[in-house]
Amino acid sequence: MDFLYKKHPKGTYEHADYKKKADTLVMILLFAMALGLYVIGRVTTGSNRNILTIVAVLGLLPACKMVVDVIMSLRVKACEPALKEKIDGTVGSLDGLYNMYFTSYNRNYLLAHLVIAGNSIIGLSLDKDFDENGFKEHLTDLLLKEGLKDVLIKVFTDEGKYLGRLGELNESKPSSPKDADIHRLIHGVTL
Repeated sequence: MDFLYKKHPKGTYEHADYKKKADTLVMILLFAMALGLYVIGRVTTGSNRNILTIVAVLGLLPACKMVVDVIMSLRVKACEPALKEKIDGTVGSLDGLYNMYFTSYNRNYLLAHLVIAGNSIIGLSLDKDFDENGFKEHLTDLLLKEGLKDVLIKVFTDEGKYLGRLGELNESKPSSPKDADIHRLIHGVTL
């Protein structure tokens, strides 16, 4: 389903809202197709016992998966436009990603913005009770499974400190051969 998000790919500011709308539309279409197939089968044969009923029931599987996707995408809250402007003014040429929602077995983590620079991942959470240690442990485990070691992870809950750190990183412009691999991993494990 990634072809639906080519207009606003994951990590862009618009992705969270666009994904909600696109997933909801696809969910409605899938349920409508399943219902349509069932009605056509019922009307043409006069019974539930036909091949179209089976196809309609099987068509509910992807529709139900889309219900889960819609529910999860509703949990992602986009950062405020004013914060986006501040970040855009500071991030410069760094690789920044907006509204990254990480899921784990124990807890979910929403980062308003995330930057991958050198061997560092820094992020901004608007949740003052953000479990930074749990997030670091979760992300470190994922990185280690991909063979990515010695990656520093820091999450800020203070907007001013985060913007200050972004400015420092933008001036030093650190890069690492691991950056593309980290980027790929983060895209794979977030909503």
